[in-house]
Amino acid sequence: MHIALIMAHPDDADIYCGGSIAAWRSMGATVTILIATDGSKGGDFDPEELAQLRSKEATAAAKVLDANLIQLNFPDGELSQSEEFASRLTTEILHLQPNLLVAHAPNDYHADHRAVSAGALIAASFRAPLLWVDPMMGNDFLPNYYVDITPFQDQKEQAILCHTSQGPEHFVEMSRVQGHFRSAQCGQLEGFAEAFRHDPIHPFADIRSLIPPAPPLQPVVVKSPTKNASPKPT
Repeated sequence: MHIALIMAHPDDADIYCGGSIAAWRSMGATVTILIATDGSKGGDFDPEELAQLRSKEATAAAKVLDANLIQLNFPDGELSQSEEFASRLTTEILHLQPNLLVAHAPNDYHADHRAVSAGALIAASFRAPLLWVDPMMGNDFLPNYYVDITPFQDQKEQAILCHTSQGPEHFVEMSRVQGHFRSAQCGQLEGFAEAFRHDPIHPFADIRSLIPPAPPLQPVVVKSPTKNASPKPT
């Protein structure tokens, strides 16, 4: 099984779905991360120097997650829903032939992310199903798939911390908050989860076989005392 992730910036894959990447790898899947932009506007640095630094950071993070990495190096902050970008993504997907594509959600807060979403939809076509990743803090996003990343949260955080130019401790904390929340939605208050959405489109309706396991269900039940139970002493 081959999973391809199309992300806008060098740290996006690690922040949004680093735990799921580790989970896919534990299942024996090949994982390839495609980074659309060079990340040159992600900080108060010389843009050319920052692009080189962020490329090294992304390489280190991909090594932590044991994922392949392809850097497309489109200009940061200027990604558009262009024919050039969609054509480049399509060429990469035709070469990789993944079983599943993962990309930013269409209503993500960042313009570069939305451009990736539009380009991924074109590249996916009838070639592979497309899975939208949970946006930052999950605003206006209704998941229908959850991945239990509790065993992989530490590995995810190690990958995020590779991006030293981005103040990564902030993103580690945000990932913990969001991960706890998504896990709690499944009834697991102590674990971590990442959330996704798949919009069924012919011929890709049911993709459960391609997704790592969700948190185990914990029904909320109020237990009544048994009839033969002895009353508690007063």
